[in-house]
Amino acid sequence: MINLYLITNRNLCSEQEYFERIKEACINGVDNIIIREKDLTDEEVKMIYDKISSSLPVEVRKKTSILVNSKFKVYEETDCDGIHLPFWLFKERLQEGYDFNIGKQIGLSLHSAEEVSEMEELCSKYGVKVSYITLSHIYETKCKEGLKPRGLELLKKGGKLTKVKVVALGGIDSSNAAETLKYCDDIAVMSLIMKSNDVKNTVEELVSNR
Repeated sequence: MINLYLITNRNLCSEQEYFERIKEACINGVDNIIIREKDLTDEEVKMIYDKISSSLPVEVRKKTSILVNSKFKVYEETDCDGIHLPFWLFKERLQEGYDFNIGKQIGLSLHSAEEVSEMEELCSKYGVKVSYITLSHIYETKCKEGLKPRGLELLKKGGKLTKVKVVALGGIDSSNAAETLKYCDDIAVMSLIMKSNDVKNTVEELVSNR
């Protein structure tokens, strides 16, 4: 079964829309939320996590993973489902001797086949199990305006180098999701949902590609 990931960005909508769209997305088929408000403090992200988690119907919350981006205090001190990290921070914490084996998910942002190979070596060396990796960006996207997309070739190359779940990210929508899913396990979106005025329909169009 294909899973959908939603990466949050509160700068793409109003505060009220932010929470409404995340809730609507989860109710209608998004399986994983990555709270990516990296400019906020740990306490501010904790408040966002608590608000998102408590807003979801009980049955929806049970089947939805909510991860925090880079906020180790929130990762350690709440019942969130895991942490998502840029690769450099993952490597830095490994070198510092951080123990990632606390029974929660670990997601990483990678951008090349070389990084996938390096991740495999590090996981073997330190005995760390990564839950999934995002590979980006696949298509042109306003979030990475001016940067050349890495295309499906990144998914083809990177996917051959690991058994870790590969999540495609960057410019994915209903027009290219089916083709993208030929070369990855899952897909992730940000602005497509965070800016959508009809979240239910937007998610359903993506879910139809499962």
